[in-house]
Amino acid sequence: MMRTQFFLTRGKPYAVAAGAGIAAGVLFSLTHQATFLATALAYLSPLPIMIAMLGFGRTAGIGAAIAASVTVFALAIAQMRHGPWTRGVDEAGLAALIFALSLGLPALWLSFLAALSRIKGNAPWTISSAAARSFAREYFPLERILTYAVAISATIAVAAAIYVTFRHGPLEAVIERAVKEVTPVLERIVGENPSLPAGIHLHAIARLIVLAAAPAMAASSLVMLMANLWLAGRVAEVSGRLPRPWPDIARELQLPRMYALVFATAVGASFLGALPGLISAIVAAALGMGFALQGLAVMHDLSRGARIRTPLLIAIYFAIILLMPWPLILLTLIGLIEAAFSLRQRKAKAAASKL
Repeated sequence: MMRTQFFLTRGKPYAVAAGAGIAAGVLFSLTHQATFLATALAYLSPLPIMIAMLGFGRTAGIGAAIAASVTVFALAIAQMRHGPWTRGVDEAGLAALIFALSLGLPALWLSFLAALSRIKGNAPWTISSAAARSFAREYFPLERILTYAVAISATIAVAAAIYVTFRHGPLEAVIERAVKEVTPVLERIVGENPSLPAGIHLHAIARLIVLAAAPAMAASSLVMLMANLWLAGRVAEVSGRLPRPWPDIARELQLPRMYALVFATAVGASFLGALPGLISAIVAAALGMGFALQGLAVMHDLSRGARIRTPLLIAIYFAIILLMPWPLILLTLIGLIEAAFSLRQRKAKAAASKL
């Protein structure tokens, strides 16, 4: 009886950690299948860790991240069919390390931040108990969560670019080797006699794809982390375990204004070429996606009360899916305009003055 009571009270976070970690590790390990469904499921690999952190606390979240890394290591070992055992261990260890640094720790950190709150004033940030939430508290701002997510996404992509150049030689040589591998793939897709505009060749398109890979990685990582955090929050809210009230995302999601200048600087520096230009492009892509998310929040907020709100938002999401990347560029511009003119704040003040 005592053991059963201990498990129900103290053992639950460890059980959740084990289950969530195994789920996250299995989802991540699907990436080696290289199919659309496997990739889509792998994008959800941070979700179990975030749910464990938001719904069951720090112990469950940390345990889930550790269990996920161990699961990735074990599955990588199991998938090794050929080669010496020591090489398999090295490759499995690298896979576990990549997961921990690119997904496990970012998922743990962002969900930890989302769970933080404090008594209004200068009190330290903590994960409050259910009893403490009955007092007036302020919760960790979405602005800082998005800022951290942008920084993490850019850092991961920059680290990957630096690692590739460190391991495979100068950046230009790496790009040319990648272009030689991508060009035949494009030739098989478009056929032997593609009808391309004058002056444009498959080699140039392949080079553009290769150069865009690292910035696209930063932007997609940001979307993945924020989307999984939203999903984890919804799951925790439905189960009654979310440690904070659901935030007004449309009103609160934003980046600091000064980041608009950083974005402009990064865009300009991306034309430098070589590794500094690539790093600048990565930073610009991460910030651009951050402002695109801010622009999307602006559209949600400004359309409140409008009769066409639902069809408008549906059209926006369909456009994002079907017309990439142009809708994201437009949303980025809206996010930058919001940073300059505070459209949502102006709307709130106008609405308050009518009362």
